[in-house]
Amino acid sequence: MSAIKTETEHPTTLTTEQYMRCWSLAEAFLKKHGSIRNKQMREIASIGYDQAIGFFKRATGEKRLTRKGTASGTHYLLKKK
Repeated sequence: MSAIKTETEHPTTLTTEQYMRCWSLAEAFLKKHGSIRNKQMREIASIGYDQAIGFFKRATGEKRLTRKGTASGTHYLLKKK
């Protein structure tokens, strides 16, 4: 009998659907505030710390966001076109 994997088995990973929902929320936040931090992303999207890290890693990899700062000073900006 094979086990069926569920999202709860991978709580640190966002599905593509979850990522797109987070992107929509982040983009709206960024247009209003100019930058976003991990804590703010977690609050507006109701996701965990590691999920936010994954979101930002993917968004910067896709060149949607630019990372500024380090450690607790890290924040993200919309990438200029």
